[in-house]
Formats: sequence, C-alpha cells, structure tokens
Amino acid sequence: MTDALTYDLWSDPMVLYLCQNMRDTDAAEIYAQRPDTNAFSLYRDLAAIGQHHLWFEIARPVKSMNPVALVGVAGLSPGVAVAHMFGTPALTLDHCRQIADRIRDVVIPSMLELGLNRVQAASLVDYRWAHRFLQRAGARFEGPCRSLGRDGEDFATYVWLRSELQDHYQTDQTASG
Repeated sequence: MTDALTYDLWSDPMVLYLCQNMRDTDAAEIYAQRPDTNAFSLYRDLAAIGQHHLWFEIARPVKSMNPVALVGVAGLSPGVAVAHMFGTPALTLDHCRQIADRIRDVVIPSMLELGLNRVQAASLVDYRWAHRFLQRAGARFEGPCRSLGRDGEDFATYVWLRSELQDHYQTDQTASG
C-alpha cells in the first residue's frame, strides 16, 4: 500500500505543477476538449473557474509536498455540475482508490447537500481506467457523447444523479447516526 493521501485547497504552484506534469492519458482526454495543449493555458482556465468550483482539492501523499492529483466539481447551470480529475505519473492505483472513495463518501454527499440534481463527467470512450475510477467513485455510465472532442473524439458520460443517490446516502446516514 502506498502512503495515505492528504487533501489541500487551491495552491498556484501545486495546480501549475499538476497541469505541467499530467499523465499522458489524462492530457489526451483533457486536451481533446480544449482549443490548445498548453499547460499554462489550462492552469489559467482552472484559476478562472475558481469561484464556480463547488469543490476543489489537491491530493498529495502525507509525507510529500508533491501533488499527485486534483479533483474539482464546478457549477455548470442551476442544479448541475461537472466533475474533473487528473493526475501525474506518480498517482498510484492505491491513491486512485483513496480519491475515488473520498469522492463517493465525501464529495458527492456534499454536492447533494448543496442541492445539486446532477454531477457529470466526460471521459474518452476508450479510457477504461477512467471509467473504472468513475464507477468506484459511485458514478453511473449514462451513455456515449459522440464527436465531443476537438478532432471528433467520442466520449462516455458518467453521472451521479440525486434521484438515484439520495436514498442511498440517507440510508447510510440513518445507519451511522
């Protein structure tokens, strides 16, 4: 097992580091939906989203100052948000499990408390690792989103829906309370 993770709020140096050191698969997915492939441009756009982030965390091992991933949920429209996550090559499978469990157990219940009806994430249709990650985090495959990418790449849409999750989280809270 790798080191436990800790979670920090926005830090310019850490976010820029993550943008500049993304895993190739994450970069392919993110840049397929952007007008350029410039890490500083991505950093600048994430900073501009700032006030629209309903949740934003940087994950790093407890014994290190080097971040391994960032997770964000940004408001898209009333009641709807979009989730995003990417990491560096130092992101291990165990780290991914910790992050997915945190999303499922902390982030999504917090989003429901904020009154969101839907949180969605788009992933390249052939990025199987991301699909497994999203499923572990409690998301459900909703369907394909064809030709969403800049060069016509197909994406898969995953969602967390209040109508499907509310009873689950209320049951968990009742059992633990």
